[in-house]
Amino acid sequence: MEPKFNIDRPKISDEEIKKHENFEQLVKQFKQQSLNKAKHDKSWWKSKKVRYSAVIAGITVICTVSYLALFKNETNNTKTHETVITQDTKKENTNTKKNFISEPSQKLKVNYTAYTINNGKGGEIKHPTSSKIKVPKNSFVDKNGKDIIGDVTIEYREFHDAVDIIASGIPMGYDSAGTKYTLESAGMFDIKGSQNGQPVYIKKDKTVEVELASANPDNRFNQYYLDTVAKNWKYLKKDDQLSVLKPQNKAHEKPNDIENNPKLQNLKNQIEVVIPKRIDSVKIVFTKKIDAVPKANAPAKINKPTPGRPTFVLEGSYNEFPELAAFSNVIFEVGPENKNYYPQMHEITWSDVKVSEGPIKGKNYQLTLTYRKQVEKLVVYPTLKGADLEKAEKKYQQKFTEYQGLVEKRKAEEQRLMAEMEAKQKTYLADLKKKQDDYEKERIKLLVAFKQNEQNQLATSFNSMSMQTKATRIFNVSSFGIYNSDCPRSQPTGKTVEPMFVIDAETLINPDLIYMIDHKTKTVYNIAFNNGFKINYDPQNDYSICIFRQNKLFICTKNMFKATADKDSNKFTVNELPESEDNLVDFKKALEI
Repeated sequence: MEPKFNIDRPKISDEEIKKHENFEQLVKQFKQQSLNKAKHDKSWWKSKKVRYSAVIAGITVICTVSYLALFKNETNNTKTHETVITQDTKKENTNTKKNFISEPSQKLKVNYTAYTINNGKGGEIKHPTSSKIKVPKNSFVDKNGKDIIGDVTIEYREFHDAVDIIASGIPMGYDSAGTKYTLESAGMFDIKGSQNGQPVYIKKDKTVEVELASANPDNRFNQYYLDTVAKNWKYLKKDDQLSVLKPQNKAHEKPNDIENNPKLQNLKNQIEVVIPKRIDSVKIVFTKKIDAVPKANAPAKINKPTPGRPTFVLEGSYNEFPELAAFSNVIFEVGPENKNYYPQMHEITWSDVKVSEGPIKGKNYQLTLTYRKQVEKLVVYPTLKGADLEKAEKKYQQKFTEYQGLVEKRKAEEQRLMAEMEAKQKTYLADLKKKQDDYEKERIKLLVAFKQNEQNQLATSFNSMSMQTKATRIFNVSSFGIYNSDCPRSQPTGKTVEPMFVIDAETLINPDLIYMIDHKTKTVYNIAFNNGFKINYDPQNDYSICIFRQNKLFICTKNMFKATADKDSNKFTVNELPESEDNLVDFKKALEI
C-alpha cells in the first residue's frame, strides 16, 4: 500500500502554532508517532525509500510550520516599536522563577544589625534610628518548643524610604478581597532570631514589643505582617498606638538641634536677653534722671473778690494769733462749695481761728472757726483790693517770669537726656541687628555642615533615620518576620503608557525589573511583567523610575520623567548609575530622596 500525504490540510491557527513552537518537542513527538506507525503497519517498512522520504518530509513540514510561527510572532512584535521592549522582556522572564522576596542587586543591600540578648534575663535593644526592641525574659524557644538557654542573636533591619524598599526586594503589593493595592509605608522592619546559627521562635504566650521610629507622624496607617507562604500582606490592626518622639540631643539626629550650638546659643542670648535688658536699663536710668530734674511750681495768682460772693477779713489781736499776721490785708472769699456757710457767722466772735492748706494747694485754704463747742470749717479763697492787689500782681509777674525760666531749663534738660538715651539705644539696636545677622550666617553655616554630616552619617549607617524621626509606632511581635506600617494605595490614575527605555535617545534597554516612585505619596510601584510593563501615573505628581538590567542600575530622574510626560511620549531616557556610585547613599541622591 502506497503511503498517502494530505497536502490540502486546513490552515493552522495562531493558537496551534503557539502550542507547537517548541521544535525539539515536535521532533520527538513526530519520531514517536513514526515508530508507532511502523510497529502496526507492516507496509511501512516495505519501502526503504518511502520510509526515509516520509521522515524527511515530516521534518520539513514541522520546520516550515515552526518557522512560519516564529516569523508570524516576530512580525507581530515589530508592528509597533513601542511594545517591543515589553513583549521581548516578558518572553525572557517567563521561564525564570524568582523568589517571593528577591533583592534586585547584591550591592544595594539593607544589612541586618545583630544584637545579643540573654533569654533568661530579657532586656531592651536600642537601634541607631531611635527604635527600641523590648524582649521579656524567657521569650524564645527552639523548633521543639523547649526554652532557649543562654544568649540569642537578634538580627534587625529597617526600611524607611523608597530606596530602602527597592533594595530590600520586599514586594509592596497587597491583595484585599481581589482588589490589588500598593502599600505606602510609614516604616517597615525585618526581625529574626537565632542561636548558634539555628533559628529560634517566639514562645506562644510571649510577644516582643518593637517601638519603630517613623518619619511619618500621620495616624492613617495600618499594621501588616508579610505572610511569605500565602505571598501576601496580612492585616493585623489599625496603627493607632502613635506618639510623638522627643528630639534627641545629638546634632546629627535633628536639624533643629543646631540651635544648641554654643556659638548660636551665645548669639541667641545676646539677641533675646542681654541687649534687650541693656535697652530697657537705659530707659530706666534716663527716666530717673529726667524725673530728678527740678520741677518749677507755678506761682499762685491773687485775684480780686468776685462780685456777689460773701467775703470777710480776720479781725483780732495778732498778739494772740501771730500766725494770722500774714493774712492782715487778705480778704477771704467764701467758696461756693461750702454748704454750711450762713451770713450770721460774721456776727460771732470766734474764740479760735486756724488757717490750713485747702483742697487745691496754693489756690485755696481751709478756715477752721471755733466757738465753744461749735466748730465750722470753710473753704476760702484769698483776694486783695486796691494797692495790695497791685503790689501782689507785680510780685506775681516777677515769680511767673522766674517760673517760665525754670520750665524752659527743665525742658532743655529733658530733651538733652532723651537725646542721650536714644543715642545709647540706637547703639544697642545696631548691635542687636549685627548679632541677628551673625546668628543667621552662623545658622546657615552650621546647617550646611549638618547636611554634609548627615550624608557622611548615611554613608556609614545608611539605615539611620537621622533627624527625620517624628513618631514611634508600637508593634507586638508574636513571630519573627517582616512587619510594616502601611496605607494601601490604588494604582495612580491619569495616563497609561507602555514605556520604552533608552540611553542617549538611541540604545534600547530591556529591563529585568522596573520600579516607579511616586514622590508625592512616597510610594514604590513594582511594574509587573504580566501587565506588559504598563505604567499608570498622575500628571500632577512627581515620579522617577529605576530599572535593573543584568545587575546594572539605570535611573530616570524626576525631571527626565516629567520631560517625557510633558511630550505625551512613552520613550523614557535613563542614565546608568556608575559602579563607583552603586550604593545606597548615591542611589538616594540620584532619586532625590
